[in-house]
Amino acid sequence: MRILIADDDPVSTRVLAHQLESWQHTVTTTNNGFDALRAFKAEHFDVVITDWMMPGMSGPELCAAIRENEKSGELVSFIILLTSRGSREDLALALKAGANDFATKPFAPLVLQARLANADRIVQLQQQLYRKKQGADKLASTDYLTQLRNRRAMWHNLEMDFERMQREQRPLAALVIDIDFFKKVNDNYGHRTGDKALQAVANCLSHSVRGGDYVGRWGGEEFLAVLPGADIIQSAEVAERCRHHVESLRIKGDNGEVVRLSASFGVAAIDGADRESCDALLEQADQALYWAKDAGRNRVKIYVPGIGPRRNIRKAT
Repeated sequence: MRILIADDDPVSTRVLAHQLESWQHTVTTTNNGFDALRAFKAEHFDVVITDWMMPGMSGPELCAAIRENEKSGELVSFIILLTSRGSREDLALALKAGANDFATKPFAPLVLQARLANADRIVQLQQQLYRKKQGADKLASTDYLTQLRNRRAMWHNLEMDFERMQREQRPLAALVIDIDFFKKVNDNYGHRTGDKALQAVANCLSHSVRGGDYVGRWGGEEFLAVLPGADIIQSAEVAERCRHHVESLRIKGDNGEVVRLSASFGVAAIDGADRESCDALLEQADQALYWAKDAGRNRVKIYVPGIGPRRNIRKAT
């Protein structure tokens, strides 16, 4: 396990670190609570062993600070307080501060080893739960067929990037992408080939956008790409590159026939302090997609206010 020690007694620290390392643990030592807290914020430790009495920040204060810091994360460290104090009041104070266990000094190696074995069991169970939660979160936010973000995840990420780009006063662009005549692919070649086409387009789009951009399946044969920091010219260039790559795809059907694909792209971007909402951005990109289809498909159209026919826009939420 990765163990952090906080103790202002250099002799005790060396003895404890040596003992822990002999048990094959990875040890980081600090001589006060402030340094221990900085080390804890910099990297995750499975176990924190802290002395009670330290200058500046006591062991219980360090426990409380660590627990406060952990509120923003998923994993929680196991904290052991080492002290010569052993009253019930001291034990209650340690537990209230956030300690998991309590050991008196000088520590007996067998007792400390038993406490660490208990810590290891709890840490392992916690990590298993964390991995399961990550897996469940991924399933809930991933489109099964294409393995891209699903509509729910895309909407969540778009809202976060909208707020971030607004704070940083940077542009934000969205591409709404629709595979042309996709129903004919399913009708003429079967749904298995249609699924292969969706997977191929998903992979193509993911590899055609810039680093930091992301793509998701928006619904059916429609995809959404979000481009943080891209203005309308940059986003149009990305869309044209994606369109060209999709046009170059060749899908082999179950009957051996080669299926060619194309897609239409609607592009919109927002910038400045008076930017509109995420809904407005997606409505504009959707409007531009309608223009692309109305103009003959397999092309990129950018949204320009007041230009072109209106359509009945679908709500993004």
